[in-house]
Amino acid sequence: MRSRAVRHAGRCIGLVAMVGAPAAAHAQDVRASMIASVGGSVESNPYNEANPGGAAVAATAELRPTLTARDDRNSVSVSGMVQLRQFLRRYGLEDNCSVDAGIVRRQAEWLTLRGSSSFAYTQGGFNGFGRPSLSVVNPAPVTPDPMNPTPGLDPLTGLSDVNILGQRTRIKSFGAGLGADMVLGAYLNLTADFDARAMRFQTAGAGYDDYNTLHGELHLSHQLDENLSIGLIGGYGVTNYLDLGQGDAGTADILASLDGKLGARWTVSLSVGGSFTTIDGRGGRPDGHYCSISTRVGACWQGEFSQFCLGGQRSPQPAANGNVRVSSTVTADYSTRLSDRERLSLSGSYARTGRSRDLTVGAQPALDFAAASARYDNQLDNKLSAFVSANVSKTWSPLVRRKANVGLAVGLQYSFGAAQ
Repeated sequence: MRSRAVRHAGRCIGLVAMVGAPAAAHAQDVRASMIASVGGSVESNPYNEANPGGAAVAATAELRPTLTARDDRNSVSVSGMVQLRQFLRRYGLEDNCSVDAGIVRRQAEWLTLRGSSSFAYTQGGFNGFGRPSLSVVNPAPVTPDPMNPTPGLDPLTGLSDVNILGQRTRIKSFGAGLGADMVLGAYLNLTADFDARAMRFQTAGAGYDDYNTLHGELHLSHQLDENLSIGLIGGYGVTNYLDLGQGDAGTADILASLDGKLGARWTVSLSVGGSFTTIDGRGGRPDGHYCSISTRVGACWQGEFSQFCLGGQRSPQPAANGNVRVSSTVTADYSTRLSDRERLSLSGSYARTGRSRDLTVGAQPALDFAAASARYDNQLDNKLSAFVSANVSKTWSPLVRRKANVGLAVGLQYSFGAAQ
């Protein structure tokens, strides 16, 4: 098991170097950094099991390298994560790694091209969600820098399937995306995005089915003034389950959007509309059809020493045990500087996977998951900090009664950084 962990960790570190090196070789501004963390944790129920069998103690080591390279027209960002988590009993070694890469090219005054890719090899759902985390909460802005590449997988989409959140499920995910931002006139803009994702589950007896997704989207927006824009979003996505017993699906979306700034500190993004899903019939059965209300919400407040971000979405999303279902996700993050050396971070999340719509794979009820965490950091010097974090999470299912997980983690974090 240790050799497998070292192998996957080496691959992730190698991918960061392989993708980032060509960009760094030609860029005018190159910045590389890495955060190394070591710590220990104790949890009451690490994988949200029905009968956990007592507290679990673990030692964790984590590396998070980042490389960014920019010149007048191009911006490249590559980040990675390697984590080894050794439990003292029962669970053994848990290894997680991921790589995200993105590139933005300003092709012309009116055209910006984007590309992204991602790979993750994780256990327990998406790493850090509902678990004691060694990484500081860093909320993403609602309106990102157009020259700053975005991750290959929307975090809110990744947190939408309660079947795998907090569970002892080994997951491989691959993602890639292409996009373009076009200025059509003085007040008119068009954004086009296309992304693909593959999910592979390696947990025996869990009843999960591998699947692939493809999704395309157009967003036409009109700038009313310097602080407010309105728009229309249209998209279509398909999900293909690799087991023929599952129902493949296609979903069309249409939403109205509103983006703007409220004063000097608030940035808000809101989209509301409808989704129309068709699930392929199996064994001579007719196709299934349903419609649902879809929403996307984002809001960030930026203070002098504090930041608060709220995100949410409701839309049809694929589930690991079959069917595209209406899923909802809400996340909230807050961080503040208590002093020149101290920082406090708070995080809360809720996810709901709706009931299945295609009964040919068996009726599946709705599932709910909630998590909250708090972290205190103390900067010991310019590079080294100590931290303590606490968390609680729980899954609700009408089929299995699962106990909540309560955890506590302490550790040290060291930052390496260089610029050329």
